[in-house]
Amino acid sequence: MNHRTPLTRRTATLTLALTLLAPFAAAQTAYTLTSAVNAALPVDPAVKTAQANLAQAQAANRAAQSDPSVLVLAKLTAANDLSEAQASLRSARLNSLKTTIETFIELLEAQENVNLQSLQVQVFSKAVQVAQVKQQVGNATALDVQNARNSLAGGQQNLAAAQATLNLASAKLATQMGVSGPVRAAGAPTFPKLSASLGTLQGSLANLSTLTTAKNNVAVAQLNVKLADNDFTPAQTLQQAKTALANAQRTLSSSTQTASQALASAYQAAQNAAELLAVAQSKEAAAQKQYTQDTARFKSGTISAVDLQNTQLTLKQAQYSRLQAQNNVLTALAALSVASGQNLTGVGNL
Repeated sequence: MNHRTPLTRRTATLTLALTLLAPFAAAQTAYTLTSAVNAALPVDPAVKTAQANLAQAQAANRAAQSDPSVLVLAKLTAANDLSEAQASLRSARLNSLKTTIETFIELLEAQENVNLQSLQVQVFSKAVQVAQVKQQVGNATALDVQNARNSLAGGQQNLAAAQATLNLASAKLATQMGVSGPVRAAGAPTFPKLSASLGTLQGSLANLSTLTTAKNNVAVAQLNVKLADNDFTPAQTLQQAKTALANAQRTLSSSTQTASQALASAYQAAQNAAELLAVAQSKEAAAQKQYTQDTARFKSGTISAVDLQNTQLTLKQAQYSRLQAQNNVLTALAALSVASGQNLTGVGNL
């Protein structure tokens, strides 16, 4: 009885894990990151709203600029509304890109984690077998066997959790793309090296939605001062216009400083992620070299199959860590894209 109970629990856990995986295993559609972004962008509610607002602003601006009866302030307001709608659409598209990248990466890592946990379960299973054989020849205790079984049970629980996470991540990406059924991430995405300098990116900050609005408010305030600076407008009106202009200029300065700081922070994060990726790649290369050497040693009979399996697990862990570091770079580039107002990920036609 004492030997059967743990085995029954492990079988139940493994059965649960396979049950959780079943919905994902059936009829999967594979998407690259680019195809996922292209699918998600047109159905993103924020993007659709921004597109509708832009169409409305374009029509209103055309009418205002072509109508000779519309006064200068109304013409400027219509032009400002158009530029703000254009900036809002750019922002919505970049945020949609960032969100889709994050969701795709979440699914990709969930897929790879299932593979990693599956291999870990195999290693734990082999450890149980080894402990049992050793016990039979008096080279291991019952506690050694129980500890190995406990490790296996923990590994199977981790596998079940990884598979459940995988199903959720698949459904999340499918919803974001507006498609039905489970989807799969088709391979790790590539991305360009960050080549633009921080100074170059700062030069494009004026295109951000918040700064476009602040800049337009200054333009309106300047026009109001100009319209009030005459002999037939009350001095109080002019003073109020000048106060509004000063306030608008302060807001623009503050918004520019905030955007610049956010950009600098995002830029530093992207650089840090790239450096950590180099470290992860170095560790993976070392693990790959060790695995190649141990494969040769196994063939020559100097190490056991268990030793080689452990080396394989170490390599798999290093590969997963490198994937995470690689994904962190792409995520940082997506965040930098939002902060700079331009797509730096190399993904999608934004």
